[in-house]
Amino acid sequence: MMMRLLPLLALALSATSAFGQGRKVAFRTLCLDHAKDLTELVLPAAKAGEAGVAVPLYTASTSEVIEATFTTTDAVLYVKGSTPDKPVIAAKAPLAKSDRQLFVLMPGPEGEGKPAYIMRAYDDDLTAFKLGSVRAINLAPVPVRFVISGATTPQIPADKYAVFPQSTKVDEYNMYPAAVEFLSGNGTWVKGYSASWKASDQRREIVVTLVDGKFKQPVVKIFSDVPPWLQAPAATP
Repeated sequence: MMMRLLPLLALALSATSAFGQGRKVAFRTLCLDHAKDLTELVLPAAKAGEAGVAVPLYTASTSEVIEATFTTTDAVLYVKGSTPDKPVIAAKAPLAKSDRQLFVLMPGPEGEGKPAYIMRAYDDDLTAFKLGSVRAINLAPVPVRFVISGATTPQIPADKYAVFPQSTKVDEYNMYPAAVEFLSGNGTWVKGYSASWKASDQRREIVVTLVDGKFKQPVVKIFSDVPPWLQAPAATP
């Protein structure tokens, strides 16, 4: 099973949730698949009686930028509709280092008391993730590696990630070949994806590798990312 998802929507909407003292982070979410009908989560309201801050979970692009203050070293998102006296955690992950972060979510194992989503937080600033780069996030249970214009990257262990530059060996259309290989149980590398990518120093690529839980087949999801905070505001009429 292979797929290439549509480029992200270039939106930049900020919402603020300043509950308590803690660490302020501007983040976006990227949902790989919805857990049941949970297509929107929530952050606690800043004051009693106010509505919580909605956190949309898009599967074809990243969300808008959302600002929140987390009171611990973890980012915590809640089930929409749960009350402050009985909050239901939907996703939780240790915060990354940057003030700009990307939260990647995927459905978690079902079970009473378990969060609906597994979540990982990654630095999203341009120092950690430069324009013209590829961020490869390996959420498969096996190591993966990339073959970019014939050059093989070091393997990326399960639940780890790597950032590497797009290829400079491009054709007349600025395209270059890319493949993803998964390490099989017998120690051989199996190609799970092959395509041509377009190089651009004005864009980043987010590539997520997984193994389908039902069919046990490699899955590669690709999201072209133009950071919304770099885009010029719309002209005022």
